[in-house]
Parts: sequence; structure tokens; C-alpha cells
Amino acid sequence: MTTAYDVPAKDLIDALTKKLQKEKDIVPPEWSDYVRTSISRENPPEKKDWWYRRCASILRKIYINNGIGTERLRSEYGGKQDRGSKPYKARSGSGSIIRNALHQLEKAGFVTKLRGKGRVLTSKGRSFLDNTAYEVTKNLKDYYPDLKKY
Repeated sequence: MTTAYDVPAKDLIDALTKKLQKEKDIVPPEWSDYVRTSISRENPPEKKDWWYRRCASILRKIYINNGIGTERLRSEYGGKQDRGSKPYKARSGSGSIIRNALHQLEKAGFVTKLRGKGRVLTSKGRSFLDNTAYEVTKNLKDYYPDLKKY
């Protein structure tokens, strides 16, 4: 059985993004057009589908880490802040973006809270990722017929 561990992250996130755009519970908030994704960023994201891509990436991170909290996700999506002549400093990502994405993923039934572990995938979320990984594997085999790893 193919899992999210068996396919490249970029290909899996691209496929998840396309599928999440069809979900009625995953909708970008109205403020998502102007928001920066971290204090270390100067501008908002340029891609129109960035909200779905972030939700897909969060789903994959929850799958890989087998449960993760919002603070850990903030550090995952953070970066280094340019402070002029002073040295760079690590900054966390936007907590509001992560919380809203997690609330939407919970409403869709992919994620649930588990006390002491943070957010974990439900059986629906796990099968959603596994099925998408299988579809990505089939597409990779079409492009690379001699590919043995996938």
C-alpha cells in the first residue's frame, strides 16, 4: 500500500491542493488576500491558491509527525527575519493562518484534536492522504516507467 512516505512531498502537496480546492469546507478567509504568512515575510503570497497549498502542507506534516501542535507548526512555517545590519533572527509563522486552516480541516473531518498530542489525522484524513499518494504514484509511473522506488 502506498503512503505519504513513499512519494515526493512536492508531488503529493500539488495533488492534495487540487483535491482540497474541491472541498466545500476549505475556503480561504476574506483576509487571506492581504495577510503575510510570517513576521519574517515582507509581502503576502503571490499565488492565488496558497491557502489550499498551506492546508495540504499542514495535512502532510500532521501525517508525517503523527500529531503536531500549533506552536510546532508555527516554527515549521517561520523563517529568518532580516533586521538590517543586525544578525538574522528566527521568527515564527502566522498562528492565525495555521489555526484557521486547522479549524477548516477539522470541519472537513480530516483532523481532530487529541489531548497532549495536538492535532492528529482521523481515519478519513489518513485514507484521503493514502489514496492521493497512490494516485501520485500511478502518475509518476506513467512518466517514469523504469522508476522502481515509486
